[in-house]
Amino acid sequence: MNFNAIKPLPVRGRQSCINCAVTCERKWFYQYRMGVVLRGTEFKEAATLGTIYHVLQCAGPGKESEVRAWIREQQTTLMDAVDRGEDLDGNSARLAGVLTTLYNKAEVMAHVFWEMFPQPPQFKTLAKEIKVTAGYKGLILEGTIDKLLLNTKDDSIWIRDHKTTGRPLAVLFGGLPWSIQARIYRILALNYMVTKEGQNKEWAEKNIKGFILDGILKPGIKLCKTDEKNAKTWKCSVENAYLRRVKEWYKSYEVKAELAGKPNTKALDSKGILYTEPMFPDELKTVLYKMMELSQRDIHPAEFERDVTRQACFAYEKQCIYHSLCETDPTQWDRLFEIRYKIKEASDQQKHTEKLNKIMDMESAEAKND
Repeated sequence: MNFNAIKPLPVRGRQSCINCAVTCERKWFYQYRMGVVLRGTEFKEAATLGTIYHVLQCAGPGKESEVRAWIREQQTTLMDAVDRGEDLDGNSARLAGVLTTLYNKAEVMAHVFWEMFPQPPQFKTLAKEIKVTAGYKGLILEGTIDKLLLNTKDDSIWIRDHKTTGRPLAVLFGGLPWSIQARIYRILALNYMVTKEGQNKEWAEKNIKGFILDGILKPGIKLCKTDEKNAKTWKCSVENAYLRRVKEWYKSYEVKAELAGKPNTKALDSKGILYTEPMFPDELKTVLYKMMELSQRDIHPAEFERDVTRQACFAYEKQCIYHSLCETDPTQWDRLFEIRYKIKEASDQQKHTEKLNKIMDMESAEAKND
């Protein structure tokens, strides 16, 4: 492979990008510098469920029909690829087949969360799903803030984010105060308040008080014939029968955890942290400087270290998609790129985002009226 012919991607200080750089330099190089992706469709059921749940949360109650229409559009796109003979690994057809099931699960998760943790009336939504950039010593920081909230009682500003997980919620909430996301989003929120809301920088920095993380466990049950049977017995829709069964599953999960001696194990929760440290603490500066240094290295895998602990090789009990590249000499990569990998083009990177924007980009007037 001729690395001199590769046009490197511009370095962007996103949360996922920074986390990757800290964990495994080589994976960072593949994903964020070279833009290497798998050929075909990568089947990531958990991530897809999280995306659908995220879209539902950003759309809000009453917009379910719009999200369902978006799901149908995704299925049509996937099956078009199958019809064209482009689904060599079968993942497009596989993903299209499970999207409806994943949507059903994501919808009941959203409804359960809205019921358990409604937005307090004193909180006004300033903006939803806002894409923000900010600069730090030549490095572009960027991210998408799920919600920016104003507490009308004291004019404090709060950042709110949604996450799903298949692991205990402690994994989500642990270390939140010093996490990359909480810190980066604070900087982004400050930039948004100054450039978009027209606030004085000193006022905005003082009034951006904290970060709220909403976490929910993915239920281990899906909509099935049991719900059809229950719907007849309970004289309700199949969807409501499934919602009722999921609620019972969440309660059972927490009861079992308490009986097992884990009383603090919850199935869904919402926690906030107060910002008490400087905007750019030393820990954050260290990782940002690392990003700058990585971006200046030559475009060759030998310049980027692999994770010798191998934790990144099997994160979430799944082998890293770049494992074949790491175990193969770069002089033998041409064959791998013929059958397994490709360099992602800029147009490819925008396609998924453009589709999501139809659902997730809220008009500012609508957001402020929530």
